[in-house]
Amino acid sequence: MTLTTRALALGLLLLSPFAMPGAQAESFCVPGPGDVPETTLQGGLTTEKRNAPGGFQGEQCGLRQVGNNLLLNEQGRPRGSFGDVQIMGHCAYASMRDPSNLALESTGTAVLDVRVPSNPIWVRTLRTLAMQRAYSAFEIQKHIMISAFKDFGPNGDNWFDIYDVSGDCLNPKPLAVNTPESILTRKITTAGGNHDGWLTPDTKTYYGIPFGGVRILSGTADAPVLNPTRIDMHVLDMTDPANPKRLLTWNRLQLPAEVQPRVLATTNFHDVSSNEDGTRVYLALYGGNNSLGGNNNNPIPAQNQRCSNGLLILDSSEVQARVPNPQLKYVSFLSWCDQQIDPDYGDGSTASAHATEYVIHENGKPYIVSTDESSAGLDGEWTQHPRQRTFSRLIDISDEQNPRVVATFKPDVNDPDNVARVMAEQINGGMLHYIGFDDRNHMRRVIFAGANQGIRVVDWRDPENPKEIAYYKAPSVVTTQPGENDFTRPDPRYDPAACLIYTGWNQGGLRILELTNPEYNECMRREAKGDGWVATGGKGKAHFHVDARRNGSGIEGGVDLKEQASKTSIEITSLNFLGSVRDACGDILPTANAVQLNGSGTFNGAPASFRVCVQDNREGEAKQADRFHIVCTAGCSYSASGELGGGRVEVTQH
Repeated sequence: MTLTTRALALGLLLLSPFAMPGAQAESFCVPGPGDVPETTLQGGLTTEKRNAPGGFQGEQCGLRQVGNNLLLNEQGRPRGSFGDVQIMGHCAYASMRDPSNLALESTGTAVLDVRVPSNPIWVRTLRTLAMQRAYSAFEIQKHIMISAFKDFGPNGDNWFDIYDVSGDCLNPKPLAVNTPESILTRKITTAGGNHDGWLTPDTKTYYGIPFGGVRILSGTADAPVLNPTRIDMHVLDMTDPANPKRLLTWNRLQLPAEVQPRVLATTNFHDVSSNEDGTRVYLALYGGNNSLGGNNNNPIPAQNQRCSNGLLILDSSEVQARVPNPQLKYVSFLSWCDQQIDPDYGDGSTASAHATEYVIHENGKPYIVSTDESSAGLDGEWTQHPRQRTFSRLIDISDEQNPRVVATFKPDVNDPDNVARVMAEQINGGMLHYIGFDDRNHMRRVIFAGANQGIRVVDWRDPENPKEIAYYKAPSVVTTQPGENDFTRPDPRYDPAACLIYTGWNQGGLRILELTNPEYNECMRREAKGDGWVATGGKGKAHFHVDARRNGSGIEGGVDLKEQASKTSIEITSLNFLGSVRDACGDILPTANAVQLNGSGTFNGAPASFRVCVQDNREGEAKQADRFHIVCTAGCSYSASGELGGGRVEVTQH
């Protein structure tokens, strides 16, 4: 087909009333220096690469690893079982999912110092009972950090721990926690399991989602049995975080009579989030016609069995207002069978809703970003691919009575049209799984933890046309079994001050990633300029001048420094990096008002390489002295660092 013919065909498709928006998943990532792009279908990994000597060696485009901590246990091996990750200030926290040995001191939630992102350091482990295996029910909002025991705990002990991280984030302050000693006098638990959970942005309410247990509908078509004690969601009042109180439990039997038949076959609910003011909650229904979500032995119509998946919206205003005996009121239910804008979904029944994350797009509209889960996606094997129907949806909820799917994103490996190639080339697939965002309240980019597909970053500025702009698939580590592939599990977290992505691999520990394209990495579009001096010991003063920015073709400018006492002259004339601080720069941290510059030039006339960091501290109420740091990384041994004794530097964002 010629280019002209393609354009004509596309034009006719777009004019057609049956056009399917958002159905294309082509990767728009342009490989750059150091990238090792995928050589097969987008999102895929061949069995040959997975079985290579030494394991899979990794693939990436538009993303690079800045730092990694393997989280080695007492035996010096990666502890594995990565659960979720959260960030706060210069700290990162990594929970566990299913630790094999609760007695190990390394089992629990790792607290990491990430002041130097290229060298994250494991400082301590939180080992209160809920922190030992929090998995996805691990949240931070503002200064409150909570963890909730995964699934139904033994003997109904669904532990719940609350910490304050407003002070020293490396030493979270226990507010209400469970230890072997404290449970003798007071247990802090939830009313149900916590496969997933959500802390409202005001930190006053926790919603927990059990997973498993007795189903709400059992028996046979001739003798159906309803279980009214089933808990689909439980709610905790955290107005006083030192004294959490059980507020209510909810199940789908509280829905209107006309809605209940559509959701009785749902195996479990899976995920929950809320809007910013906590007056709405959004639930993922883990149902549908697959081995994970189906319930084929029940008395309801077959179509409702197949389509018991999707998005449920509840009005939580009474909970938020703390009215007596608050109720969660039905708003709407969107089954994946209700809207099919992409023919690759079939009838929409084959996927179980996995994540439902509330965001506000930069266009001002509220949306839900969802992902699915299926048995084929969980194992990711090429032999299972024909059963794969799991993608991501962007759902417009500005009219919450009528949620509308506006676009879907699916890597090409998950496209049913590629089944023949998948089978012939033995391409393992996996699925889009967990979700993160550049800014939940001004969303432009979605960051998917794609299980076996690695981290996938999607530009969703145009709501109807998502474009993948980067991906990172980590290499195998020492504990990755032969023939397997390590996979990313938690919701990725984005630090806008440093433009860094924090995520975790099941065996490979905490990984810190960075977008390499300045179009998508705002920190690479900063400008640093100014001059001044820093003391170098005794009466020595290092006088410097800095002027660096990115232009259309690269980085321009440089740094010069002269210190009379030591007769030092430095000229940095070629810059090869400008971005957020990621390496050791004295007291300069990876903040929004700091820049790191790497480059080469001369030290007293001889070739040398350098790292320079500057920090602009003159904005805001607490004005402080600006900072400057320089270290010779090759060709010399010079360094100078500290507050400016005179002068000024400016860091601006473009």
